[in-house]
Amino acid sequence: MSASGSNEYERLQRDALRMRTSSAAERRAFLRQQRTTPVNARRALMLAGAVYLAGGIGETVKAVHGDASALVVGVLVAATALSALMIELARRGRTRLGFTVFVAGVVVLSLFGAL
Repeated sequence: MSASGSNEYERLQRDALRMRTSSAAERRAFLRQQRTTPVNARRALMLAGAVYLAGGIGETVKAVHGDASALVVGVLVAATALSALMIELARRGRTRLGFTVFVAGVVVLSLFGAL
């Protein structure tokens, strides 16, 4: 009888041994097998974009119903639009571009919002 998760533990031990005893080219090939597939990367980015989109919409609604300035509401709407853009770019397979645009946009908006 084996403990639960023992197969995973054995796999990790086998992979560690394989990494120690292999050449540099074999290690690169082994690590290449473990990379995230493009489909998984798209799904992860779309999920992250959806979380930011929901948070942006919620914060925008709170800011509109509260006594926030128009600048704050504008920045929140722009951030929400950036997350929607990230979802759309990820859906089309442009995950790196979508993530880069989102991060650059959030940095610019944070600098603009600090003024």
